[in-house]
Amino acid sequence: MVEENKHTDQEDFEFVQNLFDQVKPELASPELKAQILMSAPSGKSATGFAELLEYLWPFGALWRPAAGLAMAAMFGIVLGLSDPLAALSSVDAEDELTEEIVAFAIAADGQLEEIQ
Repeated sequence: MVEENKHTDQEDFEFVQNLFDQVKPELASPELKAQILMSAPSGKSATGFAELLEYLWPFGALWRPAAGLAMAAMFGIVLGLSDPLAALSSVDAEDELTEEIVAFAIAADGQLEEIQ
């Protein structure tokens, strides 16, 4: 037999919050902070600027994602302006109106005589 859970969400929240309150954060030592700052590129020289770019964007050449986004945007613009479905669905307005009148006449089928 399965027992029903007697805990409420508030009690669970308080329990987890109490656990987080008991955990003390691990602070970085001043030596570690100094080592990280010393190893970071400064960007003051030409080679330093390249190192800074590599440090900030370590995923390869920056032109690749930019070119992909530009090609997707151009494809969307060309597709939006060309509207390939418009050529397939071009219907003469007179034919469309005639079809609607015939459909209305069939649906009415003698109901208009009762209006007089």
